[in-house]
Amino acid sequence: MTTATGMALPSAAAKPPTVPTDSRGYVDSPARCGPGQSAVVLGRTALSLVAICGDGRGHYEYRGIRLSDRAVQILPARSMANGCFGASSDAVDYTVSERKLLLTTGLRVLRDETMTEFLDYRVAAPVTKLSADDHVR
Repeated sequence: MTTATGMALPSAAAKPPTVPTDSRGYVDSPARCGPGQSAVVLGRTALSLVAICGDGRGHYEYRGIRLSDRAVQILPARSMANGCFGASSDAVDYTVSERKLLLTTGLRVLRDETMTEFLDYRVAAPVTKLSADDHVR
């Protein structure tokens, strides 16, 4: 945004720095697929990075990292009928969709994080969802 004086004002919602990705996930991050796996979907929220990895034989893995403290969660994952992916730990259920990362326990929502970036490798060319303040020109 520019004022009448021509000086630029900082954006109220500054975008976090871009994290490089490749066919295995987020480069130099725990949200990266292991040997013999490739990324199926990648998601980024303001608080987390998530990779859903597949082995090509129908087995999936959830690899997520909470950015604030670098806490890592790696769990078996499953493809859901609605196109989402789910994973469960002892107490928390994780749901990954193109719109959000949802963490629940029973009926209680622990975190509901909006995706700011989403890459879907299930289509011929990965589909990238951009944040609300990005515009196609």
